[in-house]
Amino acid sequence: MKPPFRPVSFWQSALMTLPDAAFFDLLRSILGAVKTPFNKQNLIGELSRFIVRSEIQETMAAYIDDNDRRIIAAIALLREPVPGELESFFTGEYSYAELQSMLLNLEERLIIYRFRDNDALRIALNPRLENILAPHAGNTGILFPALSPASLTVEDSTMSAAANEMLNGRTLAALFSFLLGSEIQIKDEAGKTSLVFRKKTTEQSKVLFPGLDINAVAGGLLALGLLVRERGLSTNIVIAPDEAKMAAFKALTDQNRFEYLAGGIALFLHHGASVAPQGRGMLKNTVYLIHSLCSAAKDGRILPEATMIKMAELFRRQEQAGWGFFGELPSAAVLIRSLVMAGLFTAAVIDGTTYYCPVTANVPDQQRPHIAMDSGFSCILYPEISFADALDLAAFSTVEETGTAIHFALSRDSVVRGFDRGYDADFLWQLLERLSGGRAPEALKWNLGDWEKRWQEVSLNEGVVLTLSGERSYLAQTEPLASMIKRTLAPGIYLLSANKEDATDALHCAGVDIVARPGSKISVLSTFFSPLGEAAGNVNPPPGSIKELAEQPENGEIRVLQIKDRFFSALKQLKLNRQEQEELESRIERRIVVSESQLKDASLRYEKLEARSLDYVGKTGIVKQAIISGSLLELSCLNGEKILGVPESLDKKGSEMILVIKPRDGGESIKLALGKISLIRRIKQSIFGV
Repeated sequence: MKPPFRPVSFWQSALMTLPDAAFFDLLRSILGAVKTPFNKQNLIGELSRFIVRSEIQETMAAYIDDNDRRIIAAIALLREPVPGELESFFTGEYSYAELQSMLLNLEERLIIYRFRDNDALRIALNPRLENILAPHAGNTGILFPALSPASLTVEDSTMSAAANEMLNGRTLAALFSFLLGSEIQIKDEAGKTSLVFRKKTTEQSKVLFPGLDINAVAGGLLALGLLVRERGLSTNIVIAPDEAKMAAFKALTDQNRFEYLAGGIALFLHHGASVAPQGRGMLKNTVYLIHSLCSAAKDGRILPEATMIKMAELFRRQEQAGWGFFGELPSAAVLIRSLVMAGLFTAAVIDGTTYYCPVTANVPDQQRPHIAMDSGFSCILYPEISFADALDLAAFSTVEETGTAIHFALSRDSVVRGFDRGYDADFLWQLLERLSGGRAPEALKWNLGDWEKRWQEVSLNEGVVLTLSGERSYLAQTEPLASMIKRTLAPGIYLLSANKEDATDALHCAGVDIVARPGSKISVLSTFFSPLGEAAGNVNPPPGSIKELAEQPENGEIRVLQIKDRFFSALKQLKLNRQEQEELESRIERRIVVSESQLKDASLRYEKLEARSLDYVGKTGIVKQAIISGSLLELSCLNGEKILGVPESLDKKGSEMILVIKPRDGGESIKLALGKISLIRRIKQSIFGV
């Protein structure tokens, strides 16, 4: 990543490219009258020496207010953004006119500058002021306000209560059990494919998983490739597990597991269900986005909706810039919705504002049993059970109840389903004995053995079958081929869990140079899960609450008032006309004046930027200036309406002057009489161009 400050020579080059008019206006506002003959390089050197003087930097540092800090931090965080990126980042906080006014002010104060990068005009921080700007550039917390958990009142406890009702490891295992064998239809709607469950399945899901969007969560599991679609005799699709991916998914930590789930849900919500799982590149980027958001909300900080959206959009743009060739990533709104659906965050409304709080899993007591069994071959899952154990148990069970208590039931059909997935009766019995603390009913053990015997007597198999002649039977003992053998069907005949490509590679590794592959070629898309490391995003909300931050006095406010009073006192000693007086007063208020020499040697050019009410001459002049320069106008109308746009013409109609303006956000041109406009303000362009 590029450093937030480029070399000083780069800043000087950017100044050299300024048009002469803009260049000399800037120099005169800082250094006063410019002596002839002009030499740009010498003038820039003089300007550079002026702003590094200790007393000047002390004044410039004192002038930096909260709005300045936020923009400085955003420029550093976004790494030299174009104006549109800053505008998007501060959406809902600053209007376009407000942001442009602040950026222009920072340019006039030499805090920021712009440079052309191909066809884009980027905003950067002045490296000559690095020592006073660096602390603000690194303070990303000011951009992402948050509540501390201690700031919640008793009335706000609904947030923590809601967390207990969200998706967790036991519920997710129960959902796997519920979905396996379910039939769905895949429909195309508005360019996206969606899942449609059978009516009975949908009704059951509302009872078993109230408040859970089963369509979205199932779509997420399909997008991750944990569940795959097997076409049956009908036009419907039957959901089945991908055992290799399930094993990798079980091996993840709880946090990483639900981050992957949130990523799958986001992909489903954004792209819809596809015939195959989403590509690994798109999955990786989306999950990393989710992981970055979770990492940024560490320590249980409670984030306002605006902060969540801003962080999500920031990380999204960073990922999209680096990996955009994988396709369009899910939007910020979709990412946040997915975080809540996956149980990583809970949302609550406090004083009319939506807040999001990361959900932290409780550390269970591992000494007590993980399930309670009864003689009816059913069990209750305690919170202490791990996801891996709950998922293994779900392979043999039917979910009957969720919520505070998760209730599984074992039957002949559910246990046979587990046998079909490669488990055996001995594995299930040992699992039940371990989880129940040795309290599994003996009658169940006999039933498991009987069901397994009957299951083995008649079977239908599907998959890659390997045949080895007698002299090649030793190959079944070699790795990695041995780990791929799912079942020995007969001497020398093996059912493999791998596809033909992987099996061929394994045989080649074992020294086989000719491998027969009759039949059509099978291509299987694989998606693997790996632990997620520390997120690269360095976005940390501040330690205090929003209220605490708002009540802090503005840093150096008294010092700023003292500086301005000193300059106003010096101004009174000068003999100036009214326009000159007003212009210098405006420069002091805009914090451009950092030395008394700028008042005594000022080179003034009065420029009227706004006109109000009955000042028709002023209004007319501002409109004409805007038309000539192509500047934007901000209009406040008598009816309360505000318009931001580019003026197209100013025409006389009878006794009235009619302004024709094209709104910046699009739409038809608007005609307004100047008399119906209470305020016209011209938004100056950057001194570095547009």
